[in-house]
Amino acid sequence: AQQLARQSNCLKCHAVDRKKEGPAYKDVAAKYKGKPDARERITFHVTSGEKVKFEDGHEEEHAIVKTKDKDKIDNLVDWILSL
Repeated sequence: AQQLARQSNCLKCHAVDRKKEGPAYKDVAAKYKGKPDARERITFHVTSGEKVKFEDGHEEEHAIVKTKDKDKIDNLVDWILSL
């Protein structure tokens, strides 16, 4: 999971335990804890290129993970939710 995150440049905007341009992965895990659709929502987020809004108000398309392998994507999402 961490290798895919590095290869996909996720760690440019996210860190495990601190906010960068994007939220810390621990904060993402806390936001979705106990929500039945957590895996689906995060999977959509990392695979769809949906627009994300930054604190300064600008919007960009979220980067898409650099794999189509469902097992690798599931592993990444599970890792984020485990934090």
